[in-house]
Formats: sequence, structure tokens, C-alpha cells
Amino acid sequence: MSKKLKHIIVTLAGFCCSSLILHSCGNSAKPEVGTNPNPAPQEKTQEAVLVVPAQLRQLRNQIDVPGELLAYQDVPIHAKVEGFISWIGVDRGSWVKTGQKMIIISCPELLEKIDEANAKVSAAEAVVTRAVSTLQNEKAKLLEEQAKLDSDQLTYTRLVEAAKTPGAIAQNDVDTAEKTVEGDRGRVQAGNAAISAAGAVVVAEQRNVVAAQRVLNSLRAMRSYLTIEAPFDGVISARNVHEGSIVAVDAARSATPLVRVQQISLLRLVAAIPEDAVGNLHEGDKIAFTVPAFPGKKFEGTVARPAFALDPSTRTMPVELNVPNVPRVLDPGMFCNVEWTVSRPYKTIFLPGSAVGTDLVGSFVIRIVDGVVQRVPVKKGDSMGDSIEVIGDLKAGDEVAVKATNELKDGSRVTVKLANTDQVRQANSKGEKAGGE
Repeated sequence: MSKKLKHIIVTLAGFCCSSLILHSCGNSAKPEVGTNPNPAPQEKTQEAVLVVPAQLRQLRNQIDVPGELLAYQDVPIHAKVEGFISWIGVDRGSWVKTGQKMIIISCPELLEKIDEANAKVSAAEAVVTRAVSTLQNEKAKLLEEQAKLDSDQLTYTRLVEAAKTPGAIAQNDVDTAEKTVEGDRGRVQAGNAAISAAGAVVVAEQRNVVAAQRVLNSLRAMRSYLTIEAPFDGVISARNVHEGSIVAVDAARSATPLVRVQQISLLRLVAAIPEDAVGNLHEGDKIAFTVPAFPGKKFEGTVARPAFALDPSTRTMPVELNVPNVPRVLDPGMFCNVEWTVSRPYKTIFLPGSAVGTDLVGSFVIRIVDGVVQRVPVKKGDSMGDSIEVIGDLKAGDEVAVKATNELKDGSRVTVKLANTDQVRQANSKGEKAGGE
């Protein structure tokens, strides 16, 4: 190849490279048609916050409280006298009526004591009779002495009048009559003293009769204890003795009752109600409950005996319900689940559960006033359905965010939108799921 040809080729190659460089530079410098060379940054649109109005409602909720059924009357029968069982006519499961004979105890020693007490009463009464007779005799003697005194006093008076006539009556006769009157007066005084003494003896002996009669009555009462009768209509739930068993009244032997009688036509349902559930308790309220023995079946009791005081150890109030049990379906000792109604005598603020948040500071809700976020500290109360009772600086009608979150900063401005029922339900369900996770 000649030098001239090489020069031409090099020149053409340089021209092509220059054209390419110029074309590329021109493309980078020129903007595309229809585009803005300095586009402005796009503003981020803020989504409206869903809110619900705070509602003023009266709490009426139901909680489950464990309880126990007890016999309305449950009496262990013990012996009041020593002896042995000569007859027993009841056994476990026997139904008895009021006054029905259940057990007869034999005690020959007691019968002997009754005979002895009878004899003492008769002897005391005989002594009283003699004392009364003595008193009557003393009274009769006193009447005689009083009559003699009256007669001698009359004689002495007449002698004194006659002695005023000189020579009519000797002075010795007057003096003798006077001494006779004085003697009669002494005997009358002695008779009165004897009557008082005889009367005191009569009173003392009468007291002895009363004391002896009391002993006899006590023994007769003890004899009545030999026959044990049913104190009320009920059922024998336990029997611990048989015919021939020795019974005593000492602590060692009387620790175990002879039999136990329970009244089960009416039962007591005893439940311990939590402190926060007794605010609107009333006697006569009807309360439903269930027992494991009859699944799906509800029974009803009536509030009859609230304690009206809390147990300091458990902070609960024992409450008794009367439960009719005719015909007999329930049994004492059954555990039950009481459907206790919690209510307030006044209205409080309620919000959806998702509207109440909790963090390290405490529970709070997000209230929005004129588009401004306000964090309001609250305390949680009781739940009622999907709503929860809140206590704090809230009033009915306040707009509260459906979802309580720390992303809504206190003092920031937002737009709000009233949430519908589905949105509230969805927020609650998400809150429950988050809590479950």
C-alpha cells in the first residue's frame, strides 16, 4: 500500500470518531421534547385517621364466678346422754319428716336417777307439809294467847275502875291482874316470833322442793333425749352407729355424729364475688348458673344473704343464693358456674377495644380535636362486648382514633374520617390477633 492511500484511510477514521463524539455530546446536552429539565419533588398525601365518638353507656356485663351448692340446713346429730343404741330406724339415704323417730338410746342409770329424784321431791314436799302444819299450830296458839290477853286486859281494866272506890277491891287483886296481863303479852310476842320462825322454815322447805323438782325436770328432759327425732324434713346423708353401739357425751366419742341430716329441698349457693363486681348488688336478684352434671341446662337462684363485707385475704364478698330443689335435681357439694351480672348504677365512657393502647407509660387513647392529636391517659375498666370501659379525661362525643398508636404524635395535625361498623370491627379483630400473637 502506498503512503498516499494510508494517509487517506487515517484521515477518514479520525473524521468518523470526531462525528461520533460530537453526536453523543449533543444528545446528553439536549433535553427530550415534552420533559421538564428540573422536575419538582412530589408531595406525599396523608391518609385520613379513622375515628369513633366516645359513647356514654351503662355497664351491664356477665362474668363467670365459681360457686358451690350446700344444703340449706346441715345438722350433725350427737347424743346428749350416755348409753347404748337400742334401736335405729334410719340409714344413709333415708328420707325423714320433722319429729320422726330416728334413734332410741337405752340408759338404765338415768331411769334410776329419775326415781331417786322423784323420791327426793316427795320427801321435800312432806317436810313442807309438816312445816306448814307447825306454822298453823303456832298461829292457833297465838290466837288463844291473844284471846286470853284480851280477856285479862278487860278484867284488869275493870279492877282498876273498881279500885277507885275505897274498899271495893283489894289492891292485891289489881296487882295480880296487872301481872297476868303482862304475862299474856309476853306469850303473844313469843307466839308471833314462833310464827315467823315457822314461816321461814316453810319458805326454806318450799325452796328445797323447787330445787328437787328442777333436778327431776332436768332428768326427765334428759330422758327425752333418749329418743332422737328428725329436726326437719330432709335426708340422712351419713350414719356412723348401729344397734348396740355405745354413745357418750365426752369429746373423744362425740367428735363423730350418730347421723347427719340435710335439708335439700332448698339449697344454698355460695359464691365469692370479686370486689369490682358487687357495685350494684341487690337482694332478690335472679342469677343463672350451670353445673357440670347437667351440661347445657341452666338453673336459677335468688340473692338472699350477701355478706356486705369483703374478705380481706381474697378481696371478694361471700354471697348466698337460695336455690329451690323440688323436685330434687341438684345435690349438696356440687360445684357450679355462676353467671354473675356486673353493672353500674351510673353511665360511663365506652370505646372500641382497639382505641385503647398500652405502652411503657400506661394506657392511653388518641383524641383528635379540630384536627390536632391529643394523647389522653386513661384507665381500663370492664369490657362489654367489643367495647371497653375507660376512665379518664373524656366525655361523650369526643372523637377518638379507632387505632391507638404512638405513630400519632401529640400535637400533630391530621385529617379525620368517621369509621363505619365494619372498619371498627376490623380494627378490633386486628388488635385481638396482634394480642394473640
